[in-house]
Amino acid sequence: MKKNLKKAAAFVVILTMLMSLGACGKSEDKKEDKKDSTNAVSDEDKTFTAALGVMPSNFDPTNLVGAGDMNASRTCYEPLVEEVRGTTELEPWLAESYEVPDAKTYIFKLREGVKFADGTDLNAEAVVYSYNRAMAFVSSISTLVQEIESVEATDDMTVTIKLKSDNSGFLYNVAKIGIISPTWCKENESDGDWAQAYCARHSCGTGAYQISGYEEDQYYTMEKFEDYWGGWKDNQIDTIQTLIVKDNATQIQMLNSGEVDKLQIPITENLDILEANENIDVLTEESLQTNIFTFNTKKAPFDNLLVRQAVTLAMDYEGVKDNVYNGKATVPSGFMPAKFAEHDDSIPQQSQNLEKAKELMEQSGVGECNISVHLCEGSDDQVQMAQILQANLAEIGITLEVKVMPWLSMVEENSSPDTAPELSALNMGAFTGDSVFFLKQNFHSMYSGQPYNWSFYENPKFDEAIDKATATVDEKEKQEYLNTAQNILVDDCAALYITSPDSVEAINNKYQGFKIHPLDYYYSIRFYQISIGE
Repeated sequence: MKKNLKKAAAFVVILTMLMSLGACGKSEDKKEDKKDSTNAVSDEDKTFTAALGVMPSNFDPTNLVGAGDMNASRTCYEPLVEEVRGTTELEPWLAESYEVPDAKTYIFKLREGVKFADGTDLNAEAVVYSYNRAMAFVSSISTLVQEIESVEATDDMTVTIKLKSDNSGFLYNVAKIGIISPTWCKENESDGDWAQAYCARHSCGTGAYQISGYEEDQYYTMEKFEDYWGGWKDNQIDTIQTLIVKDNATQIQMLNSGEVDKLQIPITENLDILEANENIDVLTEESLQTNIFTFNTKKAPFDNLLVRQAVTLAMDYEGVKDNVYNGKATVPSGFMPAKFAEHDDSIPQQSQNLEKAKELMEQSGVGECNISVHLCEGSDDQVQMAQILQANLAEIGITLEVKVMPWLSMVEENSSPDTAPELSALNMGAFTGDSVFFLKQNFHSMYSGQPYNWSFYENPKFDEAIDKATATVDEKEKQEYLNTAQNILVDDCAALYITSPDSVEAINNKYQGFKIHPLDYYYSIRFYQISIGE
């Protein structure tokens, strides 16, 4: 089977027509990219084809708004320190070494001989520019840098970052800040926008692969960066083609037939088909993810704790585990996944108790009511969870309307409790390896209305526990503060903690070196580590 860009595009066009999905736009330099990459994409073995459920809204490393964006951005742009694949550990990357003299000061010595895709050199100026650029945006990345007081070039290859307050977990944040070419950005700025418009659909990082072409809602391609500082071997991938396939069942069929090499969706069905295919490896790991429905605590009826408690007791958690995830999931004990070392094991698992739920609804005085839950398109598991909850809530006098919508629309409506629905779905994987940040990002009052505190949850006692856990370098103290924070979230029913699904991923087994990564959700692939087997 010949897998080249022309065939991939044609296939997606046909698939798109069948699914009534029209293309929204086209890359201006697509023809040039196609021409330049003819040799690479004509080699089947060196072309890796992936299926993705949604077109990334942005390739910009410091303007990401969804998990799909990370698939390309993490490949094109690299941080000072990097996550070791398959773990939450960190290792030096663009920084060859670093020092942390105190919890407010981080000093990075940069690696020599690293180039950006435009041919310019990595230096301290580029790092300072990238961090200043990140701090200029309001996005999910801005939450990682808003505690920075200053970023300075101590010399040409040394950067010092000072924080406003102690943060013992700041290195985990550093692993998420991709470094971009300042020369390239400045050449492509428009009205002082830090080149945001241009970066949305182009790339210029130090990463092993860079964006070479795309067609909206159909595909995008990345080609290997010949001058990548890590060097190249003959058995590595030259070209990455990512096809946008919004139907999960179609993705699975394409993997099974060999049309694609990797799925980037939660696999909850047809596992038997994939496991029976001798050309496919199906991998399973316990995850650092909790799927939740956020309660809009600023809007009736969920401004009432008794109603939140009733819904929490009404949910059929075992039904979700067995029917949505085929048993490959864990019923959560609060929000923090049990795989985190800092999880408080004394918290009992969520459990259904419809009779108690009915009693609490009666005590609340709310009576029968209508509410809605908004889900992200392309997330079949969210739809199934909502359908189970819909049946459960009918038992306690609550009518649930289910609405599927684009991710960006969900982000926009959840910027305010007035425009947000009563419930919103979030499949919350761990963004960083810092368990404190995992809790903080979703429930600290400083993130209310931002990604991802869509509960608009504001509790000073919770904030205090998280702030103290952030600042301390004493592990015992940190654990005590985290236990307090976890129990507050359970007591307040800050969200509906539904399930912690296992990470189940499938890949064509002619490619070696892929590891399930517990961070960045199920989209994270270190393509550079993948080699072509015998």
